[in-house]
Amino acid sequence: MPANFTKEERDILIEKFYKQGYILLKKFGYKKLKITDIASSVGIGTGTFYNFFKSKDEFIIWLIKRRKDETLEQFLSLSDNHPDGIPMESMEEFLFAAISNNNIYRCLTQEDYNILQKKYGLLDHRNEKIEENGRFMMSKLATKKSINDFLLFSEAYTIIIIGTSDLNKLNPKLTNTVVRKLIHSVCQFLY
Repeated sequence: MPANFTKEERDILIEKFYKQGYILLKKFGYKKLKITDIASSVGIGTGTFYNFFKSKDEFIIWLIKRRKDETLEQFLSLSDNHPDGIPMESMEEFLFAAISNNNIYRCLTQEDYNILQKKYGLLDHRNEKIEENGRFMMSKLATKKSINDFLLFSEAYTIIIIGTSDLNKLNPKLTNTVVRKLIHSVCQFLY
């Protein structure tokens, strides 16, 4: 890190990278996005970008990980607000927000997604901890359903996420309404 960046300046830049990353991916897509676009959007030179990330791909993978961490924090906060279990309506709103805000898959075309999937296996390892994560999530919900119901939910929600990628192919006037109804349907597996 260059000596001329204070910790505060670095933290500000990291936040700019995060916010601009999704905007830029929506605008350019994976293949057309250039490091110069990323750097200029946060007010730094292209060479300075490499003080933060080794490559464009590392930047995109960082976006994905950061969003996952943020979503977990939001889920835990929601859980804290509902000590007797998260009700279905609150879970639906949480899931809708998660799929709508900074969802990497909504920033990519199907071709972009296929390239990243082939290079990094974005969903390849999601089943490794699915039962452990499912049991944890189910323990936070106001429900008595089983882990098998969570597994059905997980697959259905994944279909929604992937199905709503490449928004250029969807009717933007109807997308949010459809997604809300689909989320309501998949939450019935949980409740």
